[in-house]
Amino acid sequence: MTTDATRLLERTRLDARRAARRFVEPEGFLEALAKLLGSRAVVLAGPSGTGRRTAATVLLDRLGGLHLVEIAVDDEATLARHPVAAKEGYLLDLTAADDATVEQVRASLAEFTKALDQEDSSLVVIVDDDRAAGFDAVRLGTPRPAEVLTAHLDGMDPALEELPTTPAQAARLAELLVSVEDRQDVLGAYTNWSSHLCEEFKRHEDVPWRALLLAAAFLEGAHQDVVHAAADELLEESRYEGPKPHPLAGEGLAARLAAVGASAGTVTFDKPGYADAVINHVWTDFPALREPLVAWLIALAPKLPDEDGKRVALRLLDLGTGPVVEAVTVWSENALPLARGLLAAAALDPARGSEIRRTIRDWSRRRDLPTALSEVVIAVCGGELGSRFPHVALTRLGSFVKRPELTDQVAAALSTMAGESQFAQVVTRLARWLRETDEARRALAVRALLDEAAAQPQHRETLLNLLVQAAGGRPTELGALDLAAFEWRRDGGSRDVHDQLQAKLNGVDPLLRSAISS
Repeated sequence: MTTDATRLLERTRLDARRAARRFVEPEGFLEALAKLLGSRAVVLAGPSGTGRRTAATVLLDRLGGLHLVEIAVDDEATLARHPVAAKEGYLLDLTAADDATVEQVRASLAEFTKALDQEDSSLVVIVDDDRAAGFDAVRLGTPRPAEVLTAHLDGMDPALEELPTTPAQAARLAELLVSVEDRQDVLGAYTNWSSHLCEEFKRHEDVPWRALLLAAAFLEGAHQDVVHAAADELLEESRYEGPKPHPLAGEGLAARLAAVGASAGTVTFDKPGYADAVINHVWTDFPALREPLVAWLIALAPKLPDEDGKRVALRLLDLGTGPVVEAVTVWSENALPLARGLLAAAALDPARGSEIRRTIRDWSRRRDLPTALSEVVIAVCGGELGSRFPHVALTRLGSFVKRPELTDQVAAALSTMAGESQFAQVVTRLARWLRETDEARRALAVRALLDEAAAQPQHRETLLNLLVQAAGGRPTELGALDLAAFEWRRDGGSRDVHDQLQAKLNGVDPLLRSAISS
């Protein structure tokens, strides 16, 4: 994983070419395609691990001429309010959604389909089997794992096709067969080195050995001295009270690293996937260590060199939503880059993303959320989350608007979104806020639209017209716009933009203009 925004976003985009090349059509696929061609939307159901997401991507790709994009909704950022662009192929995965979100999608799907038809766009929704009854869903069959394995290997016979029991397992085994030369290493990585690690932990009951192994796993790629120091801190955090040898006693660090299966210098493991397997093994088999382990990682990451700190931060994703939330909360006070990087990665993560986006929703509604944490969340909404799921991000920002002390941060986040790839969605949302009774949202909408008019001259005429039209010819609202523009200019806004808006206001009916002036 990575905190680099571009690479992070690429991980979550729909890769139709790769999916189609390795796709094995399941039973029900052609029925789903016919339904999608006829009605613009189809709901797919089926058990986890059977290739539902791949099937959904290929379905949209088979329509041809669509730009494929995944969308996200919830009980606040609803499907009914999600904008529809022309020639888009939308994928909506509800398998990790809560019941309220599933229900609002079911209730609004028919109306949303009409908007799809108007824009020549399409939608594929994925649900679990137990939620399919609420939809007119097409249930996909399960492709034979052996066929999936063969498709991924371009016809190679791996002589291991009896191992996978699901298409997802077959795809994982195929990736290992392509990337790993040694067949025993393939088998070990495929089983998460389970038998090997059980044997190793039976042979090595001494805590320092295990602490060094775990530090090497979390910090694979770091210098050996960093790993050694981290292992000592883990012993301290977990209240180890065993004997502490003299610095010159016993074997040297290189030999001790070799004993846990790691190399010296830049610490790495020869066995593919071994670091992940070690972390999973300890987290699963030693539940009493979980709390001190998370505390160790949270305290450790800010003290490390930047790349090592990021490496440790992203490892928290393997441990679940709780550790991520705890780390982001702590780091928002003392390690902002780590807090933002982890929250952004978690919000877009295929496994954790849905839960983390719900957490962001809950945070945005809290008036007592610490300012530092609020600023981290707002920055992620304006950045990585806004680039990937703008509908969700804008809804969260709309909740933060209600806290006056965060107005500048929300305005900056909106500007970031509008300046990148979400200009239309940002302006559409600001126009909606102009029509609301909530004064905080209306005031911020005016400010944000004026900011964008200054930053993007090519859209200035449209944005200023939008502001004047939103007043609807009502003297009170035109007067409020006049005053807001004056205050914006006084606080450093563009004189040219202010003058152009004044010219438009002066063009309003003279009787209304007189009412504004009075």
